[in-house]
Amino acid sequence: MDKELLEVLRTNLKNVLSEVDQSKVDEVDEHFATTYAYDALGLCENRISKDNVNQSSNNKTLPDYSEREQKEIINHINTYRFVETMVKNQISFNEEKLKDIHERLVSGIFQGGIYRNVNISIFGAAHQPPDHVKVYDRMSKFFATLDEFKGTAIEKAVYAHASIAKIHPFVDANGRLAKLVLNYFLMSNDYLAISIPQTAFSAYIACLEIFKVEKDLKPLYAFFEGLLIKRYESVLKELDV
Repeated sequence: MDKELLEVLRTNLKNVLSEVDQSKVDEVDEHFATTYAYDALGLCENRISKDNVNQSSNNKTLPDYSEREQKEIINHINTYRFVETMVKNQISFNEEKLKDIHERLVSGIFQGGIYRNVNISIFGAAHQPPDHVKVYDRMSKFFATLDEFKGTAIEKAVYAHASIAKIHPFVDANGRLAKLVLNYFLMSNDYLAISIPQTAFSAYIACLEIFKVEKDLKPLYAFFEGLLIKRYESVLKELDV
């Protein structure tokens, strides 16, 4: 039923977009980009409020926040735009582009695009990232599996996201990276990008842990499918349909 509803909403939006004014579409897209940055960075304990994210995205300095927090917001919005450009220009996702995306996310903060050479841990997680000496091998297997993936577009997007989150190939910003990769595959297959609301973080982590421990992707797939439906409903509402 959810799959049918999603496809109905997807078709409805395509019809609406063929008639609605482009300025309205751009307004909805700008709102999503800032909301997405707020959600993604709020999960990383960035303290910037949603209103201040909008100010930061317009290149306004925020004296009450650290330089790093402000750079994280601007980097996230710019990197999301970079991923959009990749999709528009039909640029394939590969290891080089993965590293490019990561490097943009952490630009001016630390050297990005380099796999970690230290072990890291995730507080409270049942499954911990692999030892750093295994990262290159795990990422090689990830890209090989991705190239041969036989599932649907959404299944592939969820698999790519979950795999990066499980491996945690970089020292930091792996979660934001994994979400951008998810959206690359969604947008590449003509779906809307989605954001994980901070209120849904616990549910998201629970589904992700099931994949990490049991290798079962179904709960995470259902979670993201639900977010997709909500995003389509929200966009249609924003476009006054």
